Parts: sequence; structure tokens; C-alpha cells
Amino acid sequence: MISCEGVGKRFSRQWVFRRVSLSAEVGQCLLLTGPNGSGKSTLLKLLAGLEPPSEGSVSREFDTRASMGYSATDLRLYPNLTADEHLRFAGTMRGLPEEASALERVGLCDVSGKLVGTFSTGMRARLKLALALLGEPKALLLDEPGAGLDEEGRAILDAAVSEQKARGIVILATNDPAERRFGDFELVLGA
Repeated sequence: MISCEGVGKRFSRQWVFRRVSLSAEVGQCLLLTGPNGSGKSTLLKLLAGLEPPSEGSVSREFDTRASMGYSATDLRLYPNLTADEHLRFAGTMRGLPEEASALERVGLCDVSGKLVGTFSTGMRARLKLALALLGEPKALLLDEPGAGLDEEGRAILDAAVSEQKARGIVILATNDPAERRFGDFELVLGA
């Protein structure tokens, strides 16, 4: 389970959101929606443990680093590393065993040895998803995961979200109407 109670985040004197409480359990997909600038990405980072809240608390029933997969449009990839090297590096940083099947799951086996700097936007989105899926995480947090994906990429995303819901939690920040079908419930920020 992931939950937060009375969470708020501010940058300097400006509050992005305040008094947000939620919980998500195994088998559920929580959607974070709302207009641009409402704090969807920021709340996702708080839930992932990548940012501290300015107020309130976040709790997780598992070790964050090894058991949580995170992918976002602003997640940086290293242009001078290959897809394989990204997986090895991410696995080492998260304390996970090497997993070559992650690239197969997202349809990138044929380009595993190519430099990521040569990848298209959609290929980079698939690699970010592969990195998030490493180790079959207990929680998968995705920020605008369909951005840049073609039809085949969206089918891969659909399968990944379905598999994750069968074994864990999904929290998805999106404004894409097609991605709303994944959600079991929705938190609208900025409303």
C-alpha cells in the first residue's frame, strides 16, 4: 500500500497543492488528473520518495528503491549509454539483478546495443518504461506514460499496466482520455 495524509508541496512561497490524502492498494490503479501546473507530477514524485512533502506524510509498505518503478517524461536518459547499459546501471542502483527481458517486454531488443542519443521519442519512452518495470516492482508510478508512443507502444503500455495491476499498485498521472480507462479511482488536482 502507498498512502499520504494531509500532504502539501510548495516551492518558495507558492503552494502547488495542500491537504491531499489518498491510498492505493494492490490490484488498484489510481489516476492523478488535473490541468497543467496542478501538481500531478509533483505528487507522483512525493509518492515515489523523490521529493519531500512540505507538509503531511507519505507511507509505503515496502522498500522504495528496489520495489518501486518510476517513469516520467522529464526522466533523463544518458545519450552516450546504450539501452543495455541503462538497464545494468539502473539495476545496480536499485539493487536488482540484471534483467535482459525488460527490453524484450517493450520491443527494444533489436536496438539494445545502440546509443540512446540516437533513439526516437517513442523509443526513449519505451526505454523509460523498461527501466520502471525492472524487478517486477510492487508499485509502478507513471507520469504521462503514453506521451510519444505509437499504436504498438500503447499496446505495450496497456499490457504492462494490466500485468502490474495483477501483482501490485499502479499510480498514473495523466490527462490522456485513453489512459483513464486504466483507473479504478481518480484524484483530480486543482479542481
